Amino acid sequence: MSVRLPSDLLRRSAEEGSRLVALTYLDEIGLADRRLADPQDSEALHDFRVGLRRLRSCTRAYRSQLKGSVTKKLRRRLRDLTLATNPGRDIEVQLEWLHRQVTRLGPGETEGMAWLIGRLEGRRYESIDQVTAEIGRRFLKTAGKLRPRLGTFQMEVRTGREPKPASFGEVTGQLVQGIAGELSECLEAVGSPEQVSEAHSARIRAKRLRYLLEPLSRRVAGAKTLVGRLKQLQDLLGQVHDMQVIIQEIESSLTALSRGAPDRPLAAKPGLEALRHLASEEAGVSFARFQADWSHDRAARFLSRTDELGRTLAGSMPAEGESSPTRTVMREGNGKPVSNGQSSSHGSPAYSQSVAAR
Repeated sequence: MSVRLPSDLLRRSAEEGSRLVALTYLDEIGLADRRLADPQDSEALHDFRVGLRRLRSCTRAYRSQLKGSVTKKLRRRLRDLTLATNPGRDIEVQLEWLHRQVTRLGPGETEGMAWLIGRLEGRRYESIDQVTAEIGRRFLKTAGKLRPRLGTFQMEVRTGREPKPASFGEVTGQLVQGIAGELSECLEAVGSPEQVSEAHSARIRAKRLRYLLEPLSRRVAGAKTLVGRLKQLQDLLGQVHDMQVIIQEIESSLTALSRGAPDRPLAAKPGLEALRHLASEEAGVSFARFQADWSHDRAARFLSRTDELGRTLAGSMPAEGESSPTRTVMREGNGKPVSNGQSSSHGSPAYSQSVAAR
């Protein structure tokens, strides 16, 4: 994370901490958004997508804590923004891979690669160049509605003996334990590179767990190492997924070629078949690395360390000298507080708490 979070993030309330993390991601997306218009910045779209994924993962994980700030409509807008960037990302990955295959093709096979690159370049213009400005406009509109909702929430000071609300660290620890358990089940279900949906589910859980742990990297011993392992897992399963997507693209082209499509020269067939073989081979190598690095024993050790970190956080106690128990009341966009179903036994007045990463 490029934007620094407060050093006492874990001890703050879950409602405040989750908003601080979400605002940090919103800032990172904004920085990437300013770079989208630069055709020379090849990493802008990638960084924009990563920021969106992190923000969506945060709002999903801390749904209860962000209630009243992130509405269903705003969640849909974030989802739609992500979906709008998917075709462009897939094409960039495919083009990058194809350009690396030049030296691996034999005589008579380069024409098929050249034809496929030309086809993808044309689609890239439609998917990226023409959509970039629209994505930026939609993001600015969504951020304009989301930022003030995330930036303020209400608290009611309570002076009784009621239990102190859970801290950000405690809630995050519980979430880490839950997603680690889901990841364990997903990993056990992946037995071959052809199990695309199972591998995708495992990769998604790995991403969600990584995004939970990233804000803790500088604050919790062992978190940074776990994040690195999860990134490795993402990359391995991601390579398998990318090769499967490329194989599907090639097979679609070969099917159209066999039907005599006029825009597909017959000379392209040998090259397409060679590329399909190379992609299948690369998918197999990546999957073999995944199996070696995430064997039953290795995965079990990783998940055990992750669960232990989660249990430590979930059972953490507030530091001595912290303020008395408070009750958080989320504010709607119109400023009206939304009760969480509890009532103040002392009728203490509510006050507005501004949230800012610092």
